[in-house]
Amino acid sequence: MENIIFFFSGTGNSLKVAKDIAKEIENCKIVSMVKPYGFTKQYDSIGFIYPTYFWGLPKKVIEFIENIKLDNNKNAYYYSITTYGGSAGNAVYQLYELLLNKHGIKLNYGQKLQMFSNYVVIYDMSEKINKITEKSSEKLIPIIDSIKMKKNNRINGITKIFRFINKNFIKKVSTMDKNFTIDNNCTGCGICEKVCPAKNIVLVTNKPQYNHHCEQCVACIQFCPQKAINYNDATQNRRRYINPEINYKELYEYNNK
Repeated sequence: MENIIFFFSGTGNSLKVAKDIAKEIENCKIVSMVKPYGFTKQYDSIGFIYPTYFWGLPKKVIEFIENIKLDNNKNAYYYSITTYGGSAGNAVYQLYELLLNKHGIKLNYGQKLQMFSNYVVIYDMSEKINKITEKSSEKLIPIIDSIKMKKNNRINGITKIFRFINKNFIKKVSTMDKNFTIDNNCTGCGICEKVCPAKNIVLVTNKPQYNHHCEQCVACIQFCPQKAINYNDATQNRRRYINPEINYKELYEYNNK
């Protein structure tokens, strides 16, 4: 029987995790959570890999889980991994809760994986990219082993303050793109448009225009080769990050399948 992994990713961290799991599981398909998915098959295992945004789930992931049809996959093995920089907050339990409340499905296994912290909007990022990414890869190995063995674990309950922060973020995230700025270094290459998982960017007269359904993944900032895209005039001199094993063409291909 086949297996499937759904992922959401801005800078490539969660896609990297999905690819590493898929290498170890036979007949495993990887699908982006950027648009609704229609099941035509029954799967042996179904995984969800996604980043932690403001101590919870990204808006796009919430919408995907709420709308996915799982009626013919009630008996699959379900697992999730949330990638995070500082704190995973409630991102695992929130998915557990959504699956149970919306679909009557219990998440068998949920884990968190610390990866390179890259929300450049708030802080400058570490220079230790290789060291941090290597450590993340090491920590992923026992998680993959647990998934292969179809282990179950207890999903810890939710913290009220984290729930409040994430709900507030979800309410306002769509229009947070009003704070992006484009400087004269922009060459109109269109990479920002390609990597945006929310399809929130279109080029107008060779300049990116934001259309107020932002996810705050800030892939547009991170992937811009000219550092022409910034946020609140605060990120110009900060480092940029892309997962070393993922490029924009690969993200674009997955998000447009």
